[in-house]
Amino acid sequence: MKPLSLSENISYKWVAMFIVMIGVFMTLLSTTIVNITLPKMMAELNTDTLGIQWVVITYMISAAIAMPVTAWLGAAIGRRYTYIIGLVIFTGASLFCGQAWNLESMNIARLIQGIGEGIIVVTALTILYETFPQNEKGLSMGIFGLGACFAPALGPTLGGYLTEHLSWRWVFYINLPVGLLGLLLALVWLRETKPEEERLLRFDWIGFSMMALMFSCLITFLARGQEKEWLHSDFILTLIVLFGISLAAFLIWEGRSKAPLIDLRLFKDPVFSLCVLILVLGSMAIYGVFFLLPLYLVGLRLYPTTMAGLLMLPGSLATGVGVVIGGILSDRWRSKPVLLISTIGLAWTSFHLSTLNLYTPKEIFLFDFILWGGMMGLFFAPALTLALSRLPAERVNMGSSIQNSLRLVAGSIGTSVAVTILARKSAYHFEALSAKLTYDNIAFKQLFPKFSSYLLGKGGSVVDKQALAMAEMTIQQTATSYAFQSCFIYLSLFALLAAVLVLFIREPKVKVKRASVVH
Repeated sequence: MKPLSLSENISYKWVAMFIVMIGVFMTLLSTTIVNITLPKMMAELNTDTLGIQWVVITYMISAAIAMPVTAWLGAAIGRRYTYIIGLVIFTGASLFCGQAWNLESMNIARLIQGIGEGIIVVTALTILYETFPQNEKGLSMGIFGLGACFAPALGPTLGGYLTEHLSWRWVFYINLPVGLLGLLLALVWLRETKPEEERLLRFDWIGFSMMALMFSCLITFLARGQEKEWLHSDFILTLIVLFGISLAAFLIWEGRSKAPLIDLRLFKDPVFSLCVLILVLGSMAIYGVFFLLPLYLVGLRLYPTTMAGLLMLPGSLATGVGVVIGGILSDRWRSKPVLLISTIGLAWTSFHLSTLNLYTPKEIFLFDFILWGGMMGLFFAPALTLALSRLPAERVNMGSSIQNSLRLVAGSIGTSVAVTILARKSAYHFEALSAKLTYDNIAFKQLFPKFSSYLLGKGGSVVDKQALAMAEMTIQQTATSYAFQSCFIYLSLFALLAAVLVLFIREPKVKVKRASVVH
């Protein structure tokens, strides 16, 4: 079907960009917009914290599994129809999520929604890369990174507003008009970009099954490890063994398969391999910080959800600016220096977040988060551009699916690391502080009468017990504050390691054949 003609003064690449970024923004917004609504969901879905976490985990598992399949699907039916299918799946599942009546139905809906997200993100990246000319590859990756960074950053703000003023179900319903608009535009104006030389291979069902088992085991034991006390649990040990076996089997099978689900030969290119590893390490730091900041604002500082979202908004805008700058610099300068600056900046700003405490003024938080958001935005465009720079046109779809799948898995690992460190360091600091506060301690002798006086002024009864409870709460808040600081320090090490790896990249100078746009 020939697309409808457009005005001659409008370049098709910008039309394609606008259409696919509708899907990218909508799907990646859903990765964070849901988190702030989880406490509200728990009551209506009749579950607890341990149960509600699977609303997030199920989404990540299905998206990670769907992404590598998208390369085969794009070769089978074309990028255009693959993107449209992803939009239909995601939009329909969003309606199902909004109508969920219990935890089981919500998890099924989130499973389907994650599949749609995996298809949309990978296909959109490929369409952008194949549509823009060679000298604007960095710009196209920057545009993709704009959605990949800005949408998740905006999630807490929008989710908090919708939940407070409407209902948590509207974080899903909001996808319906956006998804329908994107579907209509894609059907009318989106063109095919599949290279003529790309061959369709048979689908690797065995590799897909092993990959599904591998990712499921990995994300499940990461999500449940802290709850089950890690290696002290037979359940966790079983998952680790299954993960190891499935990983080894997957690598052996994919290495020998004539039609692999994931072409491991791409990793023979040192530039691609290093950039993927850098993207993984950077994503671990980024997703970990994104998980912690709302907890710091709402859980520790006790800001309302809407206020917490507004405090994160300037950093989100800085992310968008950083993404555009990163894309432009990657085209006009070179990608490697931009990537080095961004990883060093990401490591430094993540480390500097460790100065946040119980009494940090809002202005200081805003400044620190704006710096961090700018460096985070600057990171994605050069990393994506370098990774795909030497792949032939027919392998770009495979390369982008590998990148995004590993990015999502890395984000899960970063979140798990943040959860583990936060829990362990909170317990450690609480125990250390409590051991020092005895009735003989001078600081405690000065603190306890202040609590008692405050309670007497409020007309409290059983003042001594209440004062002890307040002292315990104060110690817990202080310990948690110290734990947040430790988390930011550890996460900054991932970005620092990524910066070191950038030094080993040999930036390619050879231009590859660009995929043509089918009119």
